[in-house]
Amino acid sequence: MARRSIVQDDQETEINLSPMIDCIFILLIFFIVTTVFVEEQGFQADKPDAAAAATPDPSEAVTLEITAENKVLLNGKEIRVGEVASRVKDSLSEPDTPVTIRSHENSAHGTFVAVWDGARRGGAEALSFSTVN
Repeated sequence: MARRSIVQDDQETEINLSPMIDCIFILLIFFIVTTVFVEEQGFQADKPDAAAAATPDPSEAVTLEITAENKVLLNGKEIRVGEVASRVKDSLSEPDTPVTIRSHENSAHGTFVAVWDGARRGGAEALSFSTVN
């Protein structure tokens, strides 16, 4: 077997970084050219201040409650689902009077939708809902 001798040069080995720098510049130019400088279109929404909002009188608010057994209560008194529209219409002093629907988590979705629709037909515009246990 022939022996190889390792020859060591006194010169240091250098890595040529020029091709890597060229690649980086080409990628940079590519990303700059392909970037879209278009401003997104949208609309500006003016949010009202919290102090400007009028606090509704809680005695004027209409509260509909749906129990776990799908019974509908209007201000604590039981009513039928078909009566919701007429009762809400009678209870509203103004169309923007707040109407709150409190639905039990175990009540049927169909009952909730029927009550919501009845309140809408009764003239309620400020509808809100919450879930209770």
